[in-house]
This record gives sequence, structure tokens and C-alpha cells, in this order.
Amino acid sequence: MADVIMKHSKAVIALWLVVLVCALPFGIKSGDVLEYDMNSMSGSSTEASDGQAIIDEHFSNSIDLSEILVISYSSSEELAAAQAIFVEFQNLMDDKYGAKTTVSNYGTYSKGDPNVEGILMIAIANNEGESWDIAHETDNIRDLVKEAKSNASAAYPEAAGLTTYVTGNDAITYDTENSSMEDVSKVDPLSILLIFVLLGLFFYAVVTAVVPPAVVGMAYGIALAAVYAIGCLMGVYYITQTLILVSMLGAGCDYAIFIITRYRDERKKGLSHEDALKTAIMWGGEAVFTSGISVIIGFAALALCDFAMVRTMGIILAIGIAIALVAALTFIPSLLNLVKDKIFWPSNIESYKRVEDKVQNGGKLRVHGHLSKGSKRYFAWLSRNTHKHSKLIAIALVVLCIPGLYIFAESEDSADMISVMPDSESVDGLDLIMTQTDGGTIMPTYIVLEMNESIATIGSLPYSGMSIPYVIWNEHGLNGLDLATMTGAVPAVMEMTDDIAKYEIVGSISGLNSWQIMYMAMESALETTDTSTINQALYEQMPSAVKGYVGMILAIASGQRDLTHIDPTAFDASWNSYVVYDVVSGYSLTVANIIDGILNVGTGILSDDGQYVSVMVITTDKPMSADTMDFLAELRSDLHDGDESYDSRYNNIWSASYVAGTSASIDDMSKDIEDQFSMIRIVVAILLIVLLFFILGSYLTPIRSIITILLSVFLTVALTHVVFEGLMDTPVLFLIPIVLFVVLLGLGMDYEIFMTTKIRENKIKGMNNDEAIDNAIKEAGPVISLCALLMGGTFLTLVLANSSMLKELGFALGMGILIDGLLMVGYVSPALMHLMGDWSWKGPGFLTRRHGLNPDGSNMAVPAACGAAPADAERIGGEMPVRAVPATPEEVAKYKQECYSEVAVRQDRIAALNAEVKTLTDNKRIGRLDEEGEKELEAKRSELKAEKESLREFQRKSREDLRSGKGQ
Repeated sequence: MADVIMKHSKAVIALWLVVLVCALPFGIKSGDVLEYDMNSMSGSSTEASDGQAIIDEHFSNSIDLSEILVISYSSSEELAAAQAIFVEFQNLMDDKYGAKTTVSNYGTYSKGDPNVEGILMIAIANNEGESWDIAHETDNIRDLVKEAKSNASAAYPEAAGLTTYVTGNDAITYDTENSSMEDVSKVDPLSILLIFVLLGLFFYAVVTAVVPPAVVGMAYGIALAAVYAIGCLMGVYYITQTLILVSMLGAGCDYAIFIITRYRDERKKGLSHEDALKTAIMWGGEAVFTSGISVIIGFAALALCDFAMVRTMGIILAIGIAIALVAALTFIPSLLNLVKDKIFWPSNIESYKRVEDKVQNGGKLRVHGHLSKGSKRYFAWLSRNTHKHSKLIAIALVVLCIPGLYIFAESEDSADMISVMPDSESVDGLDLIMTQTDGGTIMPTYIVLEMNESIATIGSLPYSGMSIPYVIWNEHGLNGLDLATMTGAVPAVMEMTDDIAKYEIVGSISGLNSWQIMYMAMESALETTDTSTINQALYEQMPSAVKGYVGMILAIASGQRDLTHIDPTAFDASWNSYVVYDVVSGYSLTVANIIDGILNVGTGILSDDGQYVSVMVITTDKPMSADTMDFLAELRSDLHDGDESYDSRYNNIWSASYVAGTSASIDDMSKDIEDQFSMIRIVVAILLIVLLFFILGSYLTPIRSIITILLSVFLTVALTHVVFEGLMDTPVLFLIPIVLFVVLLGLGMDYEIFMTTKIRENKIKGMNNDEAIDNAIKEAGPVISLCALLMGGTFLTLVLANSSMLKELGFALGMGILIDGLLMVGYVSPALMHLMGDWSWKGPGFLTRRHGLNPDGSNMAVPAACGAAPADAERIGGEMPVRAVPATPEEVAKYKQECYSEVAVRQDRIAALNAEVKTLTDNKRIGRLDEEGEKELEAKRSELKAEKESLREFQRKSREDLRSGKGQ
């Protein structure tokens, strides 16, 4: 691969640019395929979705609450002003949209007296269905509301000061879309700025700080074309577009940095540009490729989920990481090959060497020098202490994880999607509705009943430009007049709704209603046969949404001619009084027939064919709250479970029942996703273990890596619950732990692989296990920490988003990356590998030998020709071993690599001795060094001098051997 890239660098870069140009037109349109309503992305057949499908197909007269105008009032005068706003708004909507919409009074609602304080709700129905997007008319509708307030204020001055909100599902969708765009415009620049600053400080170079995010930006432009393509086939949830950019910025920059850093380090060791680039591609590229595959496995596992929202998120994130990975493995090396050391402008390799020399031997340091010195000291300290205190670190890990695991196990995740919606007018309106009415008013729960056969004949009666429905019950719907012996669907459903209404959380329930039954029950309750008294009492019980229509029918039946001033005290028609004779159908319509049509068909309770019933349950608590979800579980049990369930008791009335609605859909989604992820977690863990097994050739290291990342997940979930639930009083969404597990198992594995492959490389080059670990911490530790800060920081920028869902995702993923990259990989993994010793590398012979190790984990014999002494030999001041001169190009390449490894080991020893000498010298300067300390200082100085002379001699002899070899 290295040879191909170096030979065709220009062609590789040109190919990437051509692909980008072709992808951009489609990527620009990616926002058009995003979905903002989670309910529309279930993609899985559940009880709730099946029930909703019946409602959508058979209940054409159900009230449309996709857009709602809410007007708050606090006096009778303000209520009159609100009614005037409604009239003005209705006229303005008719003028602008005509038959596309229907604006209707949904009634007044209040927790107290609705004539004094409460809200007026106005339903805005979309008559065009999916062929017209009313959501994107939300701003125009809000402008019409302002105009209506202005017009109404001429006659009602209070109108100008009334608070109004346009809310509902479509308005929420629109506001969520706008909020998402604001989040992207706010989060993306901050993420890029963070990356630029960290890279600039690390490399002390402008070009190097620009290249990784620029290359990822190119990859992101191509990934957006994939978003558009997938979105045309299946919906893409809007959060995915934000997550893909953040994850690609984090992971893609990690991969690019790892290769660039490896190239720089090899150049600092004295390798030529070609050799340094080949080494970076060979060793760095292997680590990056393995890391990328692990991330892709983690994201791709989400595609196993049945729910479209999660499935498309997994597919797109996996594609995004794959594109970023290929860019890092091809575009970055090709660019390096063309620009060479200019990529570090305004720094260069010689300036890096001078800084290192000053750090080691003393000298005036600038910002980069101080950062380099601090980094070397920290990672030298880290390598010593993870080795020295490995048992203590393991014990500390156990102690730290106990409370974390407890919180993880005891915390309950929330399905409350409302609580994580971004702040907006529609959400404020939703909150107001839930404050002044029962919490479930805007998002009711539905019990859908599929009748064994049609229970009524349904028609409509034209009257004064209106179409009033009527119902004539057949023998399956309503039989008999005696309340004690009455049979049929209507009394059965009424009995069920009466039982369900007894739940404390149920605010109201609207099931099948029969004016005949209600009339007879009221007659019995009032102990009177006076029709006016009975009808007036029933009329006062009617919901405000239908009260006017019921009053009109009673007035007509009672002989009242002036319907603009209806007198409820004069409702003297009995339930079976004939109102009109329908000549077309041949039915004589009674008061009960028409009012039953209003109460059942007009409100969407009875389907147009009489085959389905939709019982609407409004809970007192918010939709999707914990109490509402508990109620849904009990309701489903009452309907379906056991011989005493409603399904069993009334199997002669209905054949199937469904609990539907937004809360039920989210409940089904959360449970199904959790069930599916029980399998997905296992699949991801097994695939990653298998991947690492073949890459590392070890039995235990892959398992140890998975365990440390799982501990990161547990700690992160616990911390997220503490911060959001404990400190911010915001429930943690059920998706957070699920997505965190898969994403962190992939992205967090990056750092495990970077560190572990470096340790394995050191083992292959001749170091023993402890030397390999210590060297890996010093050489790979800084770049791993930088990558963790980059990725963790980019995810943490999401906490600035308006959406609590994005805040929680950003916090959980960011902290998870930091915990894994800085704590687990920095301290825990090296400590555990010190404790495991060569057990870390024990594996099957066919794999370990390929890596230059024995099956027991020990090093295979290192040829003396490389100049490296055995691991246990005295390296300082000893004789140089006899070495054979390399004779072929293959021997030269192998010789170089082995010598580079030996030089790295010796340089590490020099750095460690320098640190010890400096510490002793500082103690001597302040008088803290005794006689023994003086002797130790002199010994260390002599040892340091001998080591430096030995290194110079080794390098001199190696160069002579290379010059005399046939490979040069």
C-alpha cells in the first residue's frame, strides 16, 4: 500500500477531489430528507404502530391536532378577546389557504373556572394530507396570529396583550428543524476551533493544524451524499447529521494525526522522507486501520435494530467513519508525500530536534518547548508509576467502579421525549396546555378495538351548510332498553371505559356513547322523568368541543327557532324524539341518532364503517412520563392478559385491541430497542474480540480491552445520571446508554488499539514486556491523549445545543471518550498489562509467530546483526555485539527497522537518566542531598555519559554497515 500511494500520490488526491465534486450537489440536498418526528421513524410493527395504522385508515373524522393555536386568558374580558382573535384568525386563514386548512374552535380548558382563567385551543387541520407540508407554513401561521391579534384589538383592547402560541406536532417538527440548524451553526465552528487550537499547540504548526479537519471536511461532504441517498430510501433522523459530523471530526482527525505524528517521529530519528513515510503507513496505518474497523463494527451494529431511526443512524455513521478512514489512509499519506516536511510549517524537523535537545540538555524554551517538556515529564512519570503501582491502580479501579456500577444498575432511563425537546414556542405552548389541562390532552392514548362485525349504519345529514353525522345502531351495537340487561358493543365499551376511568392517572376517557343510555342513566340518577331537566343535565356534561352541536340538535328537537340564542332549560325532547326523516336513506332520525353521530363519529371514536372503535384516554400526567408509562403497562395487561382481561371477556364483541398514541409508540420503541440491543451488545463485543484476536494474536488482550471499555461505559452512564438527573433535574433518555455502549465500544477502542499495537510493535522489535509498555506510554501516550482530547472535546461541544437529547448525547460520548482515552488507556490498561506480563501476548502459534513472538508471548530470537543485545543483556557501556553486514535490500530494510528500535530504546534510557540526574541535581542545589545521594548523582552522571557515548558509537557503526551493504 505504501508503495502504491507514494507512486501515485497525485492521482490519489485528484480522485478524491473528483469524488467530492460529484458528491457535493447531492450532499447539499441532504437536509431535505431529514426527519424530525421520531414517531414517523419506528419502522417496526408494534402494537402501537398497528393501532395507529387503523386510526389513519379508518378514522377520517378524527380531530387533527398537528397545528394548534393556544391563547391564554385570565379574565372573562380576555376570554372574549381570545374568541375575537379566533374569528379574525379563522378569516385570515381562509383568505390565505382556502380549502387547504380548516380552523375550528377546540374549546376552552382550565384547571379552575374556564370563564375566568384558562386557555382557548384552536385546531388547524391540514386537509391536503401528506401532499402539502403545513409544518413549513408555521412561521406564516404565526404571522397571521399576530395580524389577528392586531385586528381584534380594535374592538377588544385586551387582545393585543394576550399570550399566544402555535404548537402541535407539525409546529414542533418545524421548531426542532430550525433548532437543529442553529445547533449545527453553533457547534460546528466551535468543534473546528477546538481542533485547530489543540493541533496548533501539539505540532506548533499552522499547516498541520489545518490539514486534518480540512481532510475530514472533504470526507464529510462525500458522506452527506450518502445521507441524501439513504434518506431517499428511508428517513434519517435529524440528530444523525449532527452526530456524523462530530464523530467524523473526532475519529477522522485522530487517524490523520496518528499517521502524521508517526511520520514526524520517524523523521526526528533521522530517517529519510521515504523511509519515514513508509514506516508511518506500515505501523501507523495498521493501527489506524484496525481502529477504524472497530469503530465501523460498533456503528454498523446499530443497523441490526428494527427501528428506522436507530438503523439509519448506524448505517450513516458507519459510512462516515469508513470514508474518514480511507481518507486518512490514502489522502493524508499522498499529501505528505507531495509536501514532505512543509506540512509542519512554520516549524520543521530540525526545529523539533532543537526543541527536544533543549528539553533534554537544558536551554531557553518557548511555548512549544515548555509543552514538550511538560509532556515528556508527565508521560515518563506515568510510565514509571503505572509500572510501580500497577496493583494499586487495579485496586483503585475496582473501588471506583463499585459506586458507578451501582448507579448504573439502579438508575432508570426515561422515555419522555418532551423533556428533551429543544426550547421553542411550540414547546412553550405544549407546556401551557399541560399546565391548564390534563397532561395528555395534546397527546392522548388510544385504545383501538377491532369489532367482530360492523355495529352501526353511519351517514351524514346536511344542515345549514354543515354535514352532521348520524348513527343507527344495529343488533351488534346496541340491544334492549333495560340498563340491567342491555347487551351489545356500546354498553360493553362503556363498561370498559368506566373501569379504566377509575385509574387515578386518567383525567378523562372518551369511548362509545349512547344518548339513549346516558338519558336513561340520568333519569334514574335524578329520579325524574322531566325531559328538560334530564337533557339540561346531560348538556352541561358535554365536552366544549361538541357542546354547541349537541345543544343545536336538542334545540331543533325542542322546537326552538332562534339557534343563535339557545335556551338549555327548554330542551324538552326525549332521546327517541324524531328530529327529521331522511328521505334518501329511508331512516327516521331521532335525537339519539344524531347526537350519537356527533359524539362518536364526529369526534373520531367510531370509524366510518362501524368496524372499529377508538377510545381516547387523556392522562392527568404528561405524555411519556414515568407514571404514564407505568399506566400503559397496566392498561395493556388489563386488555390482553389472562381470562379476566377485556379481550377475553368481550371476545364476542371485538376480535383484537391495540393501545396506540405517541406515548404507546415511544414505550414500544424503547422496549423493543432495549430487547434488540441485548443481542446487539453481544454481537459487537464478539466481533471486536475476534478482530483484535487476529490483529494482536492474543487470547487475553482483546478480552481485557473490552472489559476496560465496558467499565468506561458504566462509569459514564453513572456520571450522566448524576449530572442530568441529580444536578439538572433532566431525565436521561433511554437511547443514551444504548448508543453510548455501541459508539464508545467502537470509538473508545481506537485508543486501546493505538496503545496496544504500539506495545506489540515494541515487543516485535526486541523489548521485553515492561520495556515495551513503558516505551509505548512515552511515545504513543501524547498522541493518544491529544486524540482523546480532540474527540472528547468535539462531542462535549454538543452540550451547547438547544436540544437536551443532544446535550445528553454530547456529554455522555465526550466524557466516555475522555474517561477511556485518558484514564483507562493512560493508567488502567498499562497497569493491567504490567500485571499480566507475557500473558498479554499468549496466543496460537500461527498468529504469534507472524508477529515475531512465541506462542507463550515471549520474543522470538532477535538476530545479532541488528545490533540489538538480548533484552536482559547489559546495554550501558558494554561491548557492541558482532553484526553481519546487510547484503540485500530486504536485509537492509530489516536492519534499519531493528536499529531504529534499538535507538528508540536507548533514547528512552537517556531521557529517563536525564530526569533522574535533574532531580538529584535539584536536591543538591537546595541542600537535600546526603553523602549517599552525592555518590548516586555521580554514578548516574557517569551512567548517562556512557549511555550517550554508546548510542553515538552504535549509530556510527550502523551507518558504516549500511554504507558498505549492497542495499545502499
